[in-house]
Amino acid sequence: MDVEGCGWEARSTPHALCRACATHQYERGTDLIAVQQLLGHRHIASTMSYVRPSQTFIEDAWRRATASAVRALTG
Repeated sequence: MDVEGCGWEARSTPHALCRACATHQYERGTDLIAVQQLLGHRHIASTMSYVRPSQTFIEDAWRRATASAVRALTG
């Protein structure tokens, strides 16, 4: 068992690997529509369920957006 509470076998399914690929692509700046096409999904909602960004990624995005808004408001 690992820290997440499940063994490697439970995490190395084709879907788990596809989710990891989608998440890594998205976190490295690939547009969500491009990830959708890469995975062959018809609906963007399917792709959105595959992408699971890390908490750090979300916090960094929040900081960048906040800093950008402050710069825009303070001119």
